[in-house]
Amino acid sequence: MLGAVNRDSFPVTIEAVRLRLNSVFIHKVREPGKGEIRVISVVTDGISEQPIQLFAQTFEKVRRKTALNLGTGVTLYRTESKDKIPAYLDYQILVMELDDDVRAVGTMLDEVRNDKQFKDFEKALLATTSATAPQVALITAAADLALNLIAKILKANKDDQLFLLRGSFDNAFDDLGTGFGPLTQENRNVTITYQVEAKKVKAANDNGAAVAAVDGNQE
Repeated sequence: MLGAVNRDSFPVTIEAVRLRLNSVFIHKVREPGKGEIRVISVVTDGISEQPIQLFAQTFEKVRRKTALNLGTGVTLYRTESKDKIPAYLDYQILVMELDDDVRAVGTMLDEVRNDKQFKDFEKALLATTSATAPQVALITAAADLALNLIAKILKANKDDQLFLLRGSFDNAFDDLGTGFGPLTQENRNVTITYQVEAKKVKAANDNGAAVAAVDGNQE
């Protein structure tokens, strides 16, 4: 039961948060039907066991004016802990058009995760527990590093980039974006729809029973 939360339903306790990629529509490609489209995301929260979460998926022989086959959507990020809900969430979603001979997704992600700088950033994030300005800056820097490592490993340049979406949500100011519902961003090449969803449990009612709240509804 994950969904957009009605802001009028507070007080609540967040049990889980996820960032979901709902759809990717490709308007234009350089080489229709020949190259590969790769969707890559870097989501950083600073509190999870893996504070920098990576995702990549490849789609072959994509033509223009085509929706990528994401099924019902894919989860780019998820954390689930009543005691560890992120105060700040940084996300970057990259859509690239690459040659057929580009290395496998698993190999690419392993190289990023095994990079010394990447590991150093992970350790630094886990050692910083409060959402202070220095930690927010560290989260952003870690996300930038991961994306730069990916571009370097793929030997990619700006011509390969169809779309780059950068953003962040702050729990203190926008409830990590859970009240916004589906968000759409686009350029002339790509349209992306994504959403931050939360599972929240209301405070106990008069009888002492916990009441679940998703999309402002009770059950």
